[in-house]
Amino acid sequence: MTAGNCVSARDRDKIQRALDLAREICGLCFAVYVGDLPNERESAMAAHAKVADPESAVLVAVDPSRRIIEIITGTTAAYLLDNRSCELGAFAMRSSFQADDLAGGIRDGLLLLAEHARAPKVLHLNDPA
Repeated sequence: MTAGNCVSARDRDKIQRALDLAREICGLCFAVYVGDLPNERESAMAAHAKVADPESAVLVAVDPSRRIIEIITGTTAAYLLDNRSCELGAFAMRSSFQADDLAGGIRDGLLLLAEHARAPKVLHLNDPA
């Protein structure tokens, strides 16, 4: 997680717990960047390229001062998270951001993305015989 000065230590802990839980839910690597995104999507894509295993990673990039949210998925992660799921995640974050809850918005967005990326249960394969 990369965060500028606008995120307190308590909020960083909240976001880190959400990152860990999101990975546990669906197995994808999630990362968060909070800071300046001067070129919006291009800046977020450059940050995504620096994440460990970018092919299967999901980056949530937020520029709080410009109210920008970018969700970048690697090619493997994109199979599990379509554009609509990412739009829903951004909507969940934006709602909390409007209430001045940056960490809560990021948490809500991460968990929504993880739930959408979770592989569906296949009953005949998941039930013990």
